[in-house]
This record gives sequence, structure tokens and C-alpha cells, in this order.
Amino acid sequence: MSAPGPPPALRILLVEDNPGDARLLREALRESSPGARLVHADRLEAARAAVAEGAFDVVLLDLSLPDAHGMDTVAGMLALAPELPIVVLTGTDDETLAVRAVQAGAQDYLVKGQAEPAVLTRALRYAVERKQLDRERARLLASEREARARAEDAVRARNDVLHVVSHDLGNFLSAIVVNAGVVVRQLPADAEGVLADARARVASIRDLARQMQRLRQDLLDVASIDAGRLSVVPGAVHPLDLLEATRELFAPLAAERAVRLVVDPADGLPEVMADRERILQVLGNLVGNALKFTPERGTITLSAWVSTDSASIDGDPTEAGLFGGPADHDSVDGRSVDGDPVDARALDGRWVDGGTATSGSVDGGLGGAGGVDRTAGEDGAGKVVISVADTGPGIDAASRARVFDRFWTTREGTVGGAGLGLNVARGIVEAHGGRIGLRSVVGRGTTFRFTLPRV
Repeated sequence: MSAPGPPPALRILLVEDNPGDARLLREALRESSPGARLVHADRLEAARAAVAEGAFDVVLLDLSLPDAHGMDTVAGMLALAPELPIVVLTGTDDETLAVRAVQAGAQDYLVKGQAEPAVLTRALRYAVERKQLDRERARLLASEREARARAEDAVRARNDVLHVVSHDLGNFLSAIVVNAGVVVRQLPADAEGVLADARARVASIRDLARQMQRLRQDLLDVASIDAGRLSVVPGAVHPLDLLEATRELFAPLAAERAVRLVVDPADGLPEVMADRERILQVLGNLVGNALKFTPERGTITLSAWVSTDSASIDGDPTEAGLFGGPADHDSVDGRSVDGDPVDARALDGRWVDGGTATSGSVDGGLGGAGGVDRTAGEDGAGKVVISVADTGPGIDAASRARVFDRFWTTREGTVGGAGLGLNVARGIVEAHGGRIGLRSVVGRGTTFRFTLPRV
């Protein structure tokens, strides 16, 4: 491999009004950089003419000139040639001013009479390199800004198309659901043969259209969450109203699948500040998932209580304690701590309510309160916890770590959806200032819990 050749000769613009200093600098450059081309200007206006007439690699700039002084000299030179690196020349008594000049945009400074020829040349070449790096950094930042702007424009365009298409699609799906429902009602429930087959097929069309409606709404919610525009209109609502409305909605499907749907709230619950329809959407997602996996003669329990600050896990307040159960079965906001009873602060900080960290002791029960006071009395200073517990097969460790991930599904049989429901549920709960988490034991069942602020 051949040795690298000598660096190219520097083209230097020296702006210095003292002829003696200019002569010393010329001699030093002749010694350390014999091929350098030096053009001398004795004032800023002469430097303007020199820049207009020729190309330079670097500027040696005295801070005291007849037509400019101090920081004005640097500002004037930067205005004349913003693309050129500047090495400031200063006397021993104004080194502080030279540092300020570097902070204002110069690449380096030299004290007159103290720079050896080799140091002078090295400072000039380093200034050129630093300026090149600055230009490259500026180019990359500009490119990044442009890329971000294009990405934001693409997201806005995608959202615009999504909203327009989803509006029209929603109208079509609603028409399908309504008309299919009319046909199902018109066909006798005890029909046989062709009519029975037709009734079943139309009912299937209606159910599939409803699934498409839910997917459409999930996609809209995901886009709103990403854009920080999820619509939440909170008001005073009683937790029991939320639980009973959810039971009423899912009672027919639960009966069809021979699953018990139980509402078991604490006594004396306070109202919560929440968007009723949004929280029903969260509960609908959790109960719908539970019905997919709970076997016949299984149980789904809807409950609510007020958390307190009286319990702990190993003497340390943790979010895992609020969600009830040992750390080796907990996932907080989808971040698994499975197999490692770590402090929840290592996951996403300590659970904080009104400036006071709450905690919970572990009772190991899936459907019970587990570290919370099931009686909402005067001392219940925490948020309201709403729970959906099932007696299904449970969720394995690998899946527990991903249940809140967007587009993640079990992909088993026909129970998998689009993988958006739990992600949207988390966005809704967090928009209320709450948290959502789960606890699951394979072979025993799964409990999802989330919190809402009290009125």
C-alpha cells in the first residue's frame, strides 16, 4: 500500500492591520507550510474584496481592525464568508474575548507571538476539518428534519385517507349489519333445511360485519393515539354502572358459551372521573378476550374496589403489588417481570397517586383483591381499580410480555384478532391518567386490572 501524499496546500486569507504581525505570520507559514498561498487584507472591507475575488480554505482573523473590533469583527467575517473556517488572532490580554469568539462561530484561536510555526499550521488544518464536520452535521440535521417532515406529512395523509375510507366503510358495514339482522329476524328460529342454513349464513355475515366494525374503530383509535388526539370526555360515572352495562352487553354470548359472568364490586364505591363509552370499550375488549379463552362452565368476574397504601411486596411499594400477585406472575403495562421479582421501579417507576406511593401485599388469589381494601371507606385514598378475571388457560410467560404490543396475537385457532384491542385499551386507560396491567398463571386463569381516578 502506497503512503498517503502530502496534504493539499492551504489557501489562507489573513485579516491583520499590523504589518509587523502580518510579516511574522507569513514567515511562520513559509517555514511550516511552504506551499501555502497567503492573501493579506488589513481591514474587514479589504477582506470582503478578497473573498469576492478568490477562493480560500481558512481565515486568520485579528480581532482589532480599523473598521471592526472584538465580537463585531467575528460577526462581520461570518457574514462575509459563512462557509469559511475562522482562526482568531488575539493578544495575550484578550484571550477571554477569543474564547467568546470561538463560542460565536470561530473554529479556534491563537495568541499572537506564542504559536510556533507547526502549531500555527496544525491549528489552520484542524479548523478546516472542524468546519467540514460542522457542515456535515448541519447537512445531516437538515436531512433529518426533512425526513421527519416527510414522515409527518405521510402520517397525516395516511390518517386523512383512513378517516375518509373508514367513514364510508363504516356506513357500508352498518348497512350490512342492519340488513343482515332484519333477515335473521324474519327467518324462523326453528327453520329446517335450506332456511336453517340460510339463517345461519346470514347470521355469520352479520357477525363478521360487526368484527369489521370493531377493527375499523380500533384502527381509528390507534391513529388517534399516535397523533395524541384520542377523544376522551370524562365525567362522573359509577363503577357499578360500568360493570353492569358490560355484563348486560355480554350476557347473551356468555350464556351461549356456558360461561358464568359475575359482577362482584366492593361496597360503597365512589364515582370515577371517566369517559363512560371509552371505559366500556376497554371493558368490552377485556371481557371479549376472556370469553374467547374461558372454557364451558368457566367464570369471568368483573369487580371494582379502591386501592390503599397499606400493603407491600417484600416491604417495598411496587406497582406489581397493586395489580395483585407475586412479581413472577406479573406484567405491568406489557413489560414482563416474569421469573425475576424485580422492583417495579426498574420497569416504569413506582405507582404514584397524589404524591404518595401506594403498595399492595400479595394474597396470590386470581379473582380477589390481592393487596387492596375491598371496602371503599373514608380511608380509601387511592384510585379505583377495575378488574376482569377469568378461569381460562392462562397466558404463558413469553406471551405475557407482549400482550399489549400492537398487532400481536396468539395466532392459535380462530380466537386471534387483529392484535389492536389491548394496545388501544392501554391508550384509553393512560388517557384517563390510569395504568393497566395483568396477572396470569398458566392453567388457572388471567386477571386484567386498570385504574381510574376518583371524582
